[in-house]
Amino acid sequence: MTLGFVSHIKKDKIGPEDPELLETLAESLEQVETSDLVAVAAELAARQTRFTELLAAPEAWSQDDLAWVTQAVTPSRKKAKALLAGLAGVDTAVLITDLLHGDKQVPFRFADFVTQLGDLDLRLRLELGSGLLHNAAPRTQWLWTRWLWDAQLQTGILPLLVGGIHNLAADNVAEGYVRVGSVTAVAMDFAEKTDLLTPELTENKAHNQFAAVVFLACAYSIYLYGITNWRLSREYNRLLPTLPNMMRRLLGLPKAK
Repeated sequence: MTLGFVSHIKKDKIGPEDPELLETLAESLEQVETSDLVAVAAELAARQTRFTELLAAPEAWSQDDLAWVTQAVTPSRKKAKALLAGLAGVDTAVLITDLLHGDKQVPFRFADFVTQLGDLDLRLRLELGSGLLHNAAPRTQWLWTRWLWDAQLQTGILPLLVGGIHNLAADNVAEGYVRVGSVTAVAMDFAEKTDLLTPELTENKAHNQFAAVVFLACAYSIYLYGITNWRLSREYNRLLPTLPNMMRRLLGLPKAK
């Protein structure tokens, strides 16, 4: 299965859209409240407690537990419902146990997991598998969501921050997973040039394990606002979520009141 496609991104551009986009993104990030990132990271850390409990005994999951997991690993309720429906009749306990504790190296366990859920949309399979791995070991396993890198549409925050898709193109799921992890690490070089990685985020043991995904969700949210502001009316833009709540939506967290 090929995960790389011919791209419309030209090499002379520094981002997937236009040469000025990365600069605009950097300027917008300067206006972000660092407390928003810390708050979202704290919510991810709190949520991981339930993930830890559930992943210790996937054979004991109720339908409500499975529904909760699907909502936590996908960026919208509609996609969570599609994922939950697609898992009907699937022995998720066996698949999850093999994913987390199998004998193969993680990228190959991940690829096997994705393959065995072949009737589902590939992006949902990637989000479920990587979401489970990431929440089982946030420091060493990473997310692969459509807003990070959608190989089918060739969109996402990762190619924007690293200047193209060439480091993300892969011939199979296992290779793709490794490449997403590598590019995530490279993208954090961009984060270090901002003032958002504060000690409260990076030196707190509970928060720092989610620093990367929180920053990337923040950057993608700003990117979304940037491309919609000129397309939508001012009245419609008022209906968009706040930046922190957009980050929460991307990361499968409930909206803050």
